[in-house]
Amino acid sequence: MREDRITEASIRRLVDTFYSKVRADSTLNPIFSQAIGADPKAWEPHMQKMYDFWSSVMISGGRYQGNPLQKHRNLPTFDIKLFDRWLALFEETARQLHTEEIANHFVEKSKRIAESLKLGLYPTLPKSEK
Repeated sequence: MREDRITEASIRRLVDTFYSKVRADSTLNPIFSQAIGADPKAWEPHMQKMYDFWSSVMISGGRYQGNPLQKHRNLPTFDIKLFDRWLALFEETARQLHTEEIANHFVEKSKRIAESLKLGLYPTLPKSEK
């Protein structure tokens, strides 16, 4: 059943489903495994942060208190084109789990977040490469 509302439970389902796809993805998994680790227990703190982050973004939950740009700056440099793969998987997941209206809202937010991160992480790249 596709969700027609954004709730804490629907956010958790989206995050869980999305990151299971990330972990199975041959292009994204190496980046995340290097940053987080391969052990499922190592992923628990990251997943909790993502529940809090998306709750704050989508329903103003206010639980997330981090700095996403700084967290990504602390990672080894990765190909900017990986954002496209991340966005594609995220959109696929949002559309799989939510009605069109709700999925569009998630997708719009995810694109804004990705653009902000790209601008912060790759400030010297020409706009045509971002």
